Amino acid sequence: MHSIVVTLYIALLFVLLTPGVLLRLPPKGSLLTVAIVHGLVFALVFHFTHRVVYRMSMEGFVNHEEKEEKKMAEAFVAKMKAQKQ
Repeated sequence: MHSIVVTLYIALLFVLLTPGVLLRLPPKGSLLTVAIVHGLVFALVFHFTHRVVYRMSMEGFVNHEEKEEKKMAEAFVAKMKAQKQ
């Protein structure tokens, strides 16, 4: 599941950093210059953020599973106590 989150992050980052969507760098540059600059911006943003996104996706799913297991265990304990009484 985490690979889907990372893949969606990459796709979203690509779309947002496409020239003309959020910005165009340099504003009056040639098509090739703009493509190169946006490619470098994408590479830099991805380089500095992909590990954070990956860790967040892993920790989020792990924490959710742990919470579900804890909730089920608490419900089981409560049910056992209710049966004793």
